[in-house]
Amino acid sequence: NVSMGTVVRDENGALCGELTDPGQKFIVARGGRGGRGNLAFKTERNNAPKFMEKGEKGSERWISLELKVVADVGFIGVPNAGKSTLLSSVSNAKPKIADYPFTTIVPNLGVWDDMDNLSGLVLADIPGLLEGAHSGVGLGLAFLRHVQRCRVLVHIVSGESPDPVGDYLAIQQELELFSPKLVEKSQVVVLNKIDLPHVSERREEIEEGLKKVIPHNRFMSISAAKRQNTRELMHRVNKLVESLPKDDGLFEGEEIRILDPENDEGDRGFEILSDPTYPGQWRVLGTRIERIAKMTHWDYYEAVTRFHRIMDAMGVNKKLKECGAVKGDLVMIDEYDFEYSGDNQNELISHYFSIK
Repeated sequence: NVSMGTVVRDENGALCGELTDPGQKFIVARGGRGGRGNLAFKTERNNAPKFMEKGEKGSERWISLELKVVADVGFIGVPNAGKSTLLSSVSNAKPKIADYPFTTIVPNLGVWDDMDNLSGLVLADIPGLLEGAHSGVGLGLAFLRHVQRCRVLVHIVSGESPDPVGDYLAIQQELELFSPKLVEKSQVVVLNKIDLPHVSERREEIEEGLKKVIPHNRFMSISAAKRQNTRELMHRVNKLVESLPKDDGLFEGEEIRILDPENDEGDRGFEILSDPTYPGQWRVLGTRIERIAKMTHWDYYEAVTRFHRIMDAMGVNKKLKECGAVKGDLVMIDEYDFEYSGDNQNELISHYFSIK
């Protein structure tokens, strides 16, 4: 089981899928089909076949799982700006709160309920960001990835900071350097801690400075500790979230790689490759023919003759001859090597040995 918001990528970093809903399933490695017993090959001419199939091996691969917290609203800002205090003020979440930086070291989640309209928002308290977060400073990469999934960002600026405007601009720069899509997300900028006397004295000056650099008019001043203006803030944020499309466009432009097609039974195609550097060697590639080779029980003569017939029916033998294969050439199918026997179609592959 993985958490909602988990992104699946292959070993090369290609996007394979994401899990965003409760109970959602995603297959990253499909199990092999079971081999059939001799009863499955019974015919009128052969009432007691003396062979069976092997079970097919399942897929194996390395994958990367990355968690991006699923939330409607993300609280961002420098350390000790009051993000956890705001979360505890507007929800029932109980994050650790203290008067020193980096009190929060993992994202905290809470739910704000609008009892008037019977709606609500999932809130994420993102740990504080430092200058250079986009390059990993202060675990910035681990924190910034959670911001990607939030539909709206509430940028909290501490009124106690020596340079509130500088803090705001620094965080905006880190968002843009990490991903240009982040800085384009809808934001609400909040000046916090206005209940403190020394902040109250500078309030107008700070507000004017912030309004000059904020590219929109979504700005409020609050006191998270005293819950001053927090109710009005959340109602405004809720309206903003409801006005936005649900698709966050997080993976826009990325091609999704399908790991294991669900049904490729009808794929009877194949190709034959050869290298002039190694004359007399032929490689047969094809989903179906390779699967049949893997599931053939080579210890049984009847199983080997059945494989011969399948090669004929699929046209592999004919194609080998057209490509110039002659008696004694090496034919390779998956991990199995065969000796080509020429025109004798009943004994097309006269010798088999595994390369393992």
